[in-house]
Amino acid sequence: MLSTRTVLKDNELYLVGDAAYTVASGEAGLYRRDTRHLSRYRWLLDGEAPQPLVQHLRSPFWMHEEAGNANLGYTMHTGLTRDLTLSAGGLQDRVTVRIYTPGQHRLSLELAADFVDMFEVRGWQPLEGRVVTAKAVPGGVAFRYTAGDGLQVSTVVTSSPAGEWDGSALHWTVDQDLTVTVTVQALNGQEAPPLPDPAALLQDYRQWEAPFTLPDSADQHVLERSLQDLRSLLFHTPQGPFPAAGLPWFVAPFGRDSLIIAHLVQHHRPDVALGVARYLAAHQGQRFDDATLEQPGKILHEERTGELTRTGQTAFRPYYGTADATPLFVWLVGELSRSYPELARELRPNWEAALEWMMGPGDPDQDLLIEYTPHAEGIRNQVWKDSGDSTFSAEGVDAEGSIAVIEVQGYAYAAYLAGAQLSRLVGEPERANGYFERAQALRERVQQTFWWPERNYYAHALDGQKRPLKVLVSNPAHTLWTGLFAPEYAGAVVKAAMSSELYSGWGLRTLGTGEVRYNPVSYHNGSVWPHDTAVFALGMERYGYEAEARRVARDLYDAARWATDARLPELFAGFAREDGPPVPYPAACHPQGWDAAIPLALAHLIAEPVSPAERVESKQGS
Repeated sequence: MLSTRTVLKDNELYLVGDAAYTVASGEAGLYRRDTRHLSRYRWLLDGEAPQPLVQHLRSPFWMHEEAGNANLGYTMHTGLTRDLTLSAGGLQDRVTVRIYTPGQHRLSLELAADFVDMFEVRGWQPLEGRVVTAKAVPGGVAFRYTAGDGLQVSTVVTSSPAGEWDGSALHWTVDQDLTVTVTVQALNGQEAPPLPDPAALLQDYRQWEAPFTLPDSADQHVLERSLQDLRSLLFHTPQGPFPAAGLPWFVAPFGRDSLIIAHLVQHHRPDVALGVARYLAAHQGQRFDDATLEQPGKILHEERTGELTRTGQTAFRPYYGTADATPLFVWLVGELSRSYPELARELRPNWEAALEWMMGPGDPDQDLLIEYTPHAEGIRNQVWKDSGDSTFSAEGVDAEGSIAVIEVQGYAYAAYLAGAQLSRLVGEPERANGYFERAQALRERVQQTFWWPERNYYAHALDGQKRPLKVLVSNPAHTLWTGLFAPEYAGAVVKAAMSSELYSGWGLRTLGTGEVRYNPVSYHNGSVWPHDTAVFALGMERYGYEAEARRVARDLYDAARWATDARLPELFAGFAREDGPPVPYPAACHPQGWDAAIPLALAHLIAEPVSPAERVESKQGS
């Protein structure tokens, strides 16, 4: 089923609606972070929803629409023009009703607020006894609720000219052309922020897009969409800009997601990468907590702010159940220090603590491998393939015990090399040598324990008994990005990854077609994740497989060009490429942070021409 979800976002505020930007059911709503401030927002003209004629998304925060009502006949009696804008300060909706047939008409705006937590929207057990009040105020209505922890939240809707509130809607009587401006402010215990300034926001977006161009106009459109989405996903934090993971489910800081985004955009948007590094350093683990898996030096996985989390009913306050964010953090700080050497001293306590975690709690049996143990009260698989069924043996048995997944070892390898570089920058050459030697020892350890000679490839992981999970997955191809494998093994990885079992023609399948759990429409067992494919392309480029890297980059751009919004999804189905678009995954985030970063990260490969032979191989490789 194709999604008709629409989204507008700026900073912590976002609107999720249907195709007409109406809030009426399901996950639709106006949210500030994890709290839904409006559960109903629907315009009616003479009791009917206006029929959209033309819609134009001027930016990720601004929608323009022309609509009208024909009643029961073919004549359009009324017309409606709508400009809906959203910024950190609130939502503004400017609606102009034009009368084509003389008579009196009624314009209505249905409104409701439930202040539910995003986890409730996603299916968690709803809180009982929530009492929301609605009270008429000058020009509109105010909805208020006191959360279980005492936080007072409110949604204030005002209009000019003022509408008449009847308990469920604002109403205006219209007998001549009329323009109504509605303002909505969503407040979580704070003072009202400044109202939207669409012109200033639009200028900011244009500055984001200006420096980057591609020769093909369709590719340029994909790149511009990438830049717009990346800008729209940003939070403004004291440490700098920080990207949300995706809309609508993950408008929150995520360690792994933000770090991969930062790695992908660091050369083009160093402000974002620096914001990510500084924010995660400021929220680094300080103590041992079995409920949240916090440990000293560990980098967070997910931070939520909704009522369920604030009252202790979720572990996301924040939650540290991730094995890979910590090495990704050290690697990022090392990469950024090449251009910003002062960062090595600024964040020295943080990257040193992260490396200590990697060599201590992150490696509980001291065999050089970073491991995690499935968390019964939280996330089972604490890696990017974090669904509960993603890590298993060739016989289809879930891995148990302390699990070492291969790409995490790649991140650790890169982190130890970064630690060596950072140590040199702060005048610690002996410590630098120790980190370098540990990186080389880790490379040898992985080669000894993960190499799968029967397939000329690497195993997915080692389970708690150090048995390799010999399953054909995308993870070793992903790991090329980190430089973990000795150069003489890279060609075998590329060959296996580009085989018809793993490569669909659009990108890497997460699981090979011959494996026991293969399902092309699963979340992590046969689907294609564009970010997984993108870092594979960057890994091939790193090892000198430039033609193959350009081909894979072109396939991802092609997938985006097929989309009506020129946007890559979070994931799509793993069906073989044919003469049509990739098959979408129904519940994917849209937009999603990793995928917003991909066209920017791969633009340099797209700027290089792909030969006709490479394009034919791309279509036949599935």
